[in-house]
Amino acid sequence: MSPLRFLTIVVYIGYLVNVGLLFVVVPWSQAWGLMLTMCPTRMAAVLGLPWVRGLLSAFGALHLLLVLWELLHPTLLTPPQAMAKESQDVSGS
Repeated sequence: MSPLRFLTIVVYIGYLVNVGLLFVVVPWSQAWGLMLTMCPTRMAAVLGLPWVRGLLSAFGALHLLLVLWELLHPTLLTPPQAMAKESQDVSGS
């Protein structure tokens, strides 16, 4: 595996974990209320709704599920040549 590919994988997984945790935790923390005080009134009213907070948390949970999927089915770690060979083996059968 090349160093660039490894770095890409690390950055991608790091992004998914950080954004996932951010969106799961922040909408339900005190920081969310502070952020809403800096938003325009109508935007703060919408972002303060529980279902909007839940939607944002679900978006974060989706990111965390993508991390879990990548750990269980490591498509990023498989070299492109091996994936091409697998697809040829399946289509050739």
